[in-house]
Amino acid sequence: MALRIVRSKFSPKQNQPAGRVRTTPREEALPVYVVDQNRLAAHYLLGILAKNRALHAVTLDDLVVQKPTERTTPVFIIDRGGIDLPLSECLRVLKERHPNARFLVLDEEQPVAEIVRLLSLGIHGFVAYPQVTGHLLEAVQSLAQGKLWISSNVLEAYVQHSVAPLKAANESPTGQAITQRETQVIELVKRRLSNKEIGAVLNIQESTVKFHLSNVFSKLRVSRRSELQDKGQLSDIWKQLLAS
Repeated sequence: MALRIVRSKFSPKQNQPAGRVRTTPREEALPVYVVDQNRLAAHYLLGILAKNRALHAVTLDDLVVQKPTERTTPVFIIDRGGIDLPLSECLRVLKERHPNARFLVLDEEQPVAEIVRLLSLGIHGFVAYPQVTGHLLEAVQSLAQGKLWISSNVLEAYVQHSVAPLKAANESPTGQAITQRETQVIELVKRRLSNKEIGAVLNIQESTVKFHLSNVFSKLRVSRRSELQDKGQLSDIWKQLLAS
């Protein structure tokens, strides 16, 4: 079922009342690409995005003629019911063009297991069609800040899914075992969650998250969480952790 279109009170050029949206110069606006081959649905989404002048939203057609830039990290809004190719293939194509992009998927309500699968494909947020009007802008802003837009129960399921193949007694480069809890923290750091967000997902104090991170840094011989987020280094780390 495709995105349900509801007539908006705002046109794409119409803004919210003064004081509710911070005006940002055009050259600093966050690029948001609406990936939806249904023109009516795309126009509806653009109307919602136009309420925030800090966003520069365009359609898939505009993306074709625009050259990628490394100055900003774009957010892609993908209407899963409005594209004519599998989501995995859509993500592959977009990542080749914008490797640092963030992806927000719109779709019908999905079970936790399916959203976990989508996270594994590389998305950063999920909004069900009934929540688009009320939560689309907030979700886009969350992704732009490097966060996820996923419910806590989905995150918990994702962590369990990600660490399932790992053994609790895997050896780190220093010969010290990486615990299951430390592995969970590493995975959430990899997803760019803050210490506070990690604590909420794992139901532990923020200070405890910092304690685990300190141990992880020592065992993996890294000094910054950005090194844990680096995809190339993470690949080497995970290979060592997965080694039997």
